[in-house]
This record gives sequence, C-alpha cells and structure tokens, in this order.
Amino acid sequence: MNVPAARSTPPTATVEALVRDWYEALGRGVPAEQLLPHLANGLRIDLPTTTLRGRQEFERWYRTGACRPLTGARPEPGGIQVHMQSPVHALASVAVAGAGDVPPARHEWWVVLQDGVPRIRTIAVQPRPAPHPTRDVQGTER
Repeated sequence: MNVPAARSTPPTATVEALVRDWYEALGRGVPAEQLLPHLANGLRIDLPTTTLRGRQEFERWYRTGACRPLTGARPEPGGIQVHMQSPVHALASVAVAGAGDVPPARHEWWVVLQDGVPRIRTIAVQPRPAPHPTRDVQGTER
C-alpha cells in the first residue's frame, strides 16, 4: 500500500500530546469509554504484575480500580522522548516521577497510526530504582 509519507506519519508533537493527554485523563479518572477510542487494535499493556491484551481486558482492569501504576503516574518535566520508527509507528519513552505509592518508572509506548489517528498499541511499565540517599562523611543520610 503506497500512502504519501506526509499523511501517514504522526508528527512528534501529536504523539507527545497523546501521551500527555492520556496521563491527564487517567489522573482525572475519566470513564473507560473516553479512553477506549485511543487504543489500537492489538493493544498490549505490560505492567509489573500483569499483562493486558485488548480493549476488553483493559476496560475490565481499568474499572476494577487496579490501574494505579498508570493513573498515579506523571511524566517528569522534559521526560517524553518520541522517536519515529516507521511511517506509521512511533516509540515514546517516558520518564515517570514516583509519587506516593507509585515508584519511579520508565514507560515505553508504541503509538501506531490507525485510520489516520495515532493510537496506543503498547505500553510497557519498567520500574526504575529510587535514587539512593547520599551520606555525608559521618554516615548521616541526606
């Protein structure tokens, strides 16, 4: 299929906006129906404790309230890096700040252009170790 590159490649800013909007919507606890249109066919979400496949699994999981690894996450300032991988695929690497019971993590997103709209195909949550406190010469933690 020959599609002009100008119409088939999601702009980097559009992918970054999708990522930011997604975290914002999750943080507000929007109904699942508002999130589903942003999910691509073949969806997979890899979390530290489970893997979700498809819109139905995502919807059930989201409705249970077990979605804290995503809903409690916020990208660090300047923490979203988008790399175009093909005319229809983008990889977004997101550094997520830890807060409360949500540890710092790196979220890897694959965004795909489907029906001319960027959609989320994969999110993989990879925990990052929290920074170790520094100690001064006397061994006091700072």
